[in-house]
Amino acid sequence: MGSTRLLIAGVTLAMTLTGATPAAATPIAAPATGMVPGVAPVPDPEMDFTVTPREATPGTTVVLSGVAGILDRNSGNAGRVDFYFLKAKKGTPVLLGSTTASSSGKFRWVTKATASGDYSAEYRHQKQEIVASASDYLTVYTHRVHDQMLYSWTASKLSCLPSCKTVGPEQFVDPAPVHVELTRDCLQPRSGGRIGFARDAKSAFTPGAPGWRDFPEGRGPASFDLNPGLTKGRFYFEWTSAPAPQGELTSCNLSFTASQKVLRKEYL
Repeated sequence: MGSTRLLIAGVTLAMTLTGATPAAATPIAAPATGMVPGVAPVPDPEMDFTVTPREATPGTTVVLSGVAGILDRNSGNAGRVDFYFLKAKKGTPVLLGSTTASSSGKFRWVTKATASGDYSAEYRHQKQEIVASASDYLTVYTHRVHDQMLYSWTASKLSCLPSCKTVGPEQFVDPAPVHVELTRDCLQPRSGGRIGFARDAKSAFTPGAPGWRDFPEGRGPASFDLNPGLTKGRFYFEWTSAPAPQGELTSCNLSFTASQKVLRKEYL
């Protein structure tokens, strides 16, 4: 018995001298951080969310759809999806409505386009603390008619003998009719000319062409439309004063303005 006690004491002393720790004093390792014994980790939830179409006019049907939950599984994703709309970058999103995501996580909801802004979807699992959210942007526009100035020209006290001519810069126009307001005030009443929109000087005038208006001896309206059927060209204007009787002068005050009513896309 004594020798046994001495042996144990010797072993203990030897371990102490070498810095070793007795087996009975070894601490129990703690579980890995974030791991719960016996429970599998829950994958991160995800959401795919799309607004269709990308652009729309007011009143157009808009479909909000997607899939949410644990996307690598085909079931067990049933939950609630709330839809919000934010018109401006600043402000509070407005709740539009809600729907239910199926077991596969798929969802779909329909609304009407009103204005451009962000639509967002917020998903919450029906049983577990699983949430996800996503957003998508919708552009809403309308078409409005605008009066667009194209070209104007004014000159005073011109002799216009043999003739007065002007050529506008090359420009693009819409295929819509071109409206012209023409003012001509000549001392000699039979002064006349023409105005039109053409591609170049070689095709500057074709009698009776819809892109031209002729004023023989000055006869014709002060307000009229041209229909050149072109989207690129120049305005051409020519006016000739009637010869003046002996002792009288030829002088003309001339001006014209060309404009169009054009349809333009405006974003709301």
